[in-house]
Amino acid sequence: MRTKRHATTVGTLLLFALALSACGGEAAVSGGGSSEPSEQEAGKARPSASDTELTVAGSGTNDVVAAQQDFDRKIVKTAELGLRAERVRDSAARAQQVAAQFGGSVLSSQVNQGEGYVSANLVLVVPSPEFEKALDELRHVGDKVTTDTVIGEDVTEEFVDLESRERNLLAAEQSLLGLYDQAQSVNDALAIERELANVRGQIEQVQGRIQYLEERTSTSQITLIIQPVATPTPPQAWSPVRVVAQAWDASLGVLQALATVGLSALVFGWWLIPALAAGFVWWRRRDRGSAATGTSQPS
Repeated sequence: MRTKRHATTVGTLLLFALALSACGGEAAVSGGGSSEPSEQEAGKARPSASDTELTVAGSGTNDVVAAQQDFDRKIVKTAELGLRAERVRDSAARAQQVAAQFGGSVLSSQVNQGEGYVSANLVLVVPSPEFEKALDELRHVGDKVTTDTVIGEDVTEEFVDLESRERNLLAAEQSLLGLYDQAQSVNDALAIERELANVRGQIEQVQGRIQYLEERTSTSQITLIIQPVATPTPPQAWSPVRVVAQAWDASLGVLQALATVGLSALVFGWWLIPALAAGFVWWRRRDRGSAATGTSQPS
């Protein structure tokens, strides 16, 4: 009788732990509809953007005061900057110095050099608090700004939901660990171990996403494309030799075009040859018949 009662208790606690795990999944899907008491019980490590009720004691009564707290929003910032520069290599080196000046680094750097043409592509990473200052400094690295695009993605809601789900999953894990210590049968222990593995996998997945968002919001990425300044072609002086060469090239072009037309007509008109031959034979026979008829008539 005691064994059945213990099994019933273990099963009830296991269902309770599963319910906590399910609540963690629902918190990530709800998108901002997370429960406020769970965040308060967690010590308010990251307060929400909504009004927080503060209880103030005074003159024997408790007055509820709503205070709007400043929340550290999570924003992923990226920028793409296009520049024109007289000295592309010097501008690229200066851009790397600017990134280091603001505590950033160079994620990738590529210099393309052709015949009389040099361009550079750089990807810089700077701390998010220094993003605007670094971007303003990079605008002066070249001689002219051709592209200036800044994009910000607010991931605060996703971040808060992930933290709420993490707390619920950790609570479910603690409950399962307590059940595991109380398990008195192999079947109960195996069932709890399977659920523990499932919850631990969800916790690691959520924590990995939180870490990714932390890194993406703590640093900002700037893509820098540096192109050379286009120089106008100077006008050339008149030269009789150049005129003769251009005229000769033009005459060869005309002859080539005429030859192309003649060969094309000859190749595509092969089917006209039998028709022309038949017409020629008919015409010769008609001409001979007319000549014979004329000579046979009396004078």
